[in-house]
Order: sequence, then C-alpha cells, then structure tokens
Amino acid sequence: MALFLFGTLRWTPLFETIAAEAVETLPARLDGWSVERAAAGDWPVLVPGGAADGVLVTGMSEGARDRLDWYETAFGYGVTPVEVRTSGGLVPAEVYREVGGAGGSGVPWDLEAWVAEHGARTVIAAEEVLRAKGQRSPAEIQALRHIIHARAHSVVMGQRFRRPVTFGSPHTAADVQVLGVSYPYDGFHRLEEWTLDHQRFDGGRSGPIKRALSHITDAATVLPYDPVRDRVMVVEQVRVGPLAKGDPLPWMLEPVAGLIDAGETAESTALREMEEEAGLTVQADALRFVSRYYPSPGAVAQVLYSFVAICDLPDDAAGLGGLDSEAEDIKAHLVPLDDVLAMIATGEAANAPLVLSAQWLALHRASLRLNP
Repeated sequence: MALFLFGTLRWTPLFETIAAEAVETLPARLDGWSVERAAAGDWPVLVPGGAADGVLVTGMSEGARDRLDWYETAFGYGVTPVEVRTSGGLVPAEVYREVGGAGGSGVPWDLEAWVAEHGARTVIAAEEVLRAKGQRSPAEIQALRHIIHARAHSVVMGQRFRRPVTFGSPHTAADVQVLGVSYPYDGFHRLEEWTLDHQRFDGGRSGPIKRALSHITDAATVLPYDPVRDRVMVVEQVRVGPLAKGDPLPWMLEPVAGLIDAGETAESTALREMEEEAGLTVQADALRFVSRYYPSPGAVAQVLYSFVAICDLPDDAAGLGGLDSEAEDIKAHLVPLDDVLAMIATGEAANAPLVLSAQWLALHRASLRLNP
C-alpha cells in the first residue's frame, strides 16, 4: 500500500535514516484535512478541513516499511486508510496519524521551520529509536522520548561548538578513524563501546583500540551566591555514584544542577533548576558563566556548563525542594563562602562542580561584592 507523508517524514534526511533506503515520491494532496502544529508541541497533526499537501511514497521494501511502522508506533502514531489526489487522480494510501493526542493548535505547521529548529537532533534520536526495535516496547520508547531527544540535543550542541585552541597538538576528529560502535545498553544513560584507530604523536597510527564510555545528557550547574551576605546556597541529596563506590556518606553537597532538555540552552536550564530545586527565581543577567567542561572525558561523554547566580539569600531561603515527579528529595543549605572553601581543603566538598564554582567565586569575590 502506498504511504502518504504530510509531516516530518517529508524531510529526506529523516526519512532515509529511518527507512534505510531512498525511494521515489510524487506530490499528493489529502482533501478534507489540513496540517497544524500540535497543541502539545512542535510536531504536525491532521485536523479536519482544508487540504494537506504532501508526498506519496510507493515501491518501498518490506523492511523499510517495517522500520517506518516501528518508528511511528513508538511515538504514538497509527495507520489510517485514505484516498489522496495526485496528477493521475485519486489513489488509495495509508497515512500515519497521532493516536489520542491533544489535537491541533490552530497554527499551521511549517516543515522548514521545524527542520531548522529540530531536524538535526531528530535524525540522531531516530537512530537510537531504531536500535531499540525488537529490544524495547513502544511504551518504553515513549517513556524515554524526553531523554533520547535531550541526549541527541547534547550531540548537536557538541557538533556546533568550537573550542579555542592556543596550545597543544593540531590533531582533530578527522585524525580518528571510527572502526565501529556498539551499544550494550540504551536507557536513561547509554553505554557505548568504540573501536578506534587514531593518529599518534610520533606520526604513526594506534591500530584498533577499544574504549567503553557512558553517554550522558549534558547538564548545567549553578551555585547561588549572595554578595551582600557573602554566602552561597548548596543543595543536599542522596547520590547513587558514591553509594556504588562504597562511600558511607552518599548524601552530597552540590550546586543546583539539572540535565539540559531538548531545545534548551545551558542558561535556561540553570534558571529552571534554580526554581525547581531551590525555589529561587532570578533573571538571566544574574548568571555568571564559570566554565564549559568534560567531567571525565576518558570514560564519560557529557559536558557540564557551570554558573554562579547573583541573588538574595535571606535566612528563610533554605528549605526542602525538588520535584516529586522526578523522585527528588532535596534540602537546601546556606553556607558562608569561607566555610565552603574550607570544605575543599578538608575533602568535605567532594562534588566537582561545587569545587570548581567555589574556587571561581574565590577569584572573583572582591569584584562581585563591589559590583554585583
């Protein structure tokens, strides 16, 4: 059966990523329906009235159609029989439609605008969804959709970032040959095994080497600082990492922190997390950038963006926080900056973003207190 495409699958890079083959299409139109931006987000839905322009796909292989069906089912779409109009007349076809969605928003959906905003990360996310075929249920994929797209967003941000280089070798990613990547586990975090052959400093090649890593969504951290009272807010919560290391004290003192959602900037994440975890609302101009860095580049694919936020921290600013929907149990503390700096020396401050941000504050404290 021919397939009528009216939405994101009309974009060739996404279609061919999912179908794993190129196919011929011809212009087509579905009368009695139009395409709107979904009420719940930036994706297309069919609503009654008007006409929906799209393309008709014929001649797909069985495997390509199977992959497309899996992808659409995983995101809550089902197949509906329709008749579409082509230059040769009416043709029977099938179309993917959202099942049980909130409907349209009344705003026409724009493919070109969608590609500019979401296209690059959606292709990366689609690759992960396809790897789950036969391994996870559609319900499991729908539950992970948020983190899959956030992780893909992190990759796109990494591709677009250019780190200044004033020292070191001239080697680039082009000097690394990726021989293979496997994915033993795709979930909230992703485990990957890479086989590489890279340029050596002596001019030779490394030959095949294997490296394992955890691929984690990028995150933003923010340390609230009151320059008048010269104190910071730190949050405390239980952490499974120290627990797994046998640490008898798995409750950690940290800056406010959170994963960067798809479409967010590090700054907007920092502001959102301050409200969710600490009940603090500040404007973007209160943020002071500390650093963009890899916490452990040999084994963890993640970038952290750390900030300090200039804000008012009265005595009643501390308390309990966090989102019940994310099983967060967070307690906020107000601590003099000198005490936090002393904790670095004793090892009581054992969270890397806290150490980094507190040391940044020590360097900039005088100027911040004069000109917050």
